[in-house]
Amino acid sequence: MAVARGPLAIIAGGGDFPPALAEIAARQGRGLFVAALDGAADPARFGEIEVTSYRLGQLGRLLDDLRRREIADLVLIGSLPRPSFGALRPEASTLKYLPHFARAFQGGDDHLLRGVVRFFEERGFRVHGPAEIAPELTVPMGALGRKAATPAQHELIARGFAMLSALAPFDVGQAAVLADHRIVAIEAAEGTDAMIRRVAELASSGRLKIAKGDGVLVKAPKEGQDLRVDMPAIGPDTLRNIAEAGLAGIALRAGRVLVGDRGKLGRLADQLGVFVEGVI
Repeated sequence: MAVARGPLAIIAGGGDFPPALAEIAARQGRGLFVAALDGAADPARFGEIEVTSYRLGQLGRLLDDLRRREIADLVLIGSLPRPSFGALRPEASTLKYLPHFARAFQGGDDHLLRGVVRFFEERGFRVHGPAEIAPELTVPMGALGRKAATPAQHELIARGFAMLSALAPFDVGQAAVLADHRIVAIEAAEGTDAMIRRVAELASSGRLKIAKGDGVLVKAPKEGQDLRVDMPAIGPDTLRNIAEAGLAGIALRAGRVLVGDRGKLGRLADQLGVFVEGVI
C-alpha cells in the first residue's frame, strides 16, 4: 500500500520500536501524532515528540482526535498484553464500538488483530505496517555484523524455515532452534526469548548437547500473517539469550522481521561472537 505524505498517527504500545518509528517518521517531515496506549507505551521515551496517552476504553476519544486532526494514515506498533474485555472501562464515546470488539475478543491473537485492522478500515482509516514507513527498521539481506552463517549452518537454517512453513496451518510460533542436524525447540505461547531460555536450561542440565558453533535460531512470519500489525521482531535481549544458550546465530526472513537499529544490533552481535543474518 502506498503511504500518503500526509499526517501519520502512530498508535504505540511498549518496547523500543514505537519511539524508533516515531523518530524516523519525524525526520521524514510529515505531520506526526503519537497515541501512547496507557500501561504499555512510555511517553518519556519519545523525547521531544508530542505524545497523547489513551486508555483502551478511550477509543472513541482517540477516533475523534484523529478526525479532528484530519489524519487518515496510521500505524499500530509495539507490545501490548492482551487485555480482558471486561477491563476496557469504556467511556461514553466508546460504548457504541463494544459489539465490534466483543466479536474480536472471541478468537485468538490473530483474530483480534485482524479485528482491530478491520475496525479502523471500516471507519475510513488506512492501516500501514511499520516497514512501509521505515523499512530500515527491518533486517536486510546478509549479515548485520562481521560474522555470517557457514554453509553447514545455512543447511540448518533452510531446514528450520521449511519446518516453520509446514507448521503455519497450525498457528504455531514464529521461531525454532536447530542443532546437531535436528530441531530442538519450537516457539509456542511462551515467546521467542522464553524458548531460547528453555534451550539454555536443557543445555546447562546436560540434557541437550550443542556443539560450539552448531545451534541456530530461525525466525519468520507465519504464512498469511498480517505484517501491518503483527510483524515478528528481535532485539538486543534475543542476541544475549542465544549467546548465553551457546547458539551460533540467528537467521531471519529479510525485510519481514523488525530489528530496530541495524548498526547497533550488528555491533552487539560482534561483541557476543554470534551472527545475525537476513535471508530470503
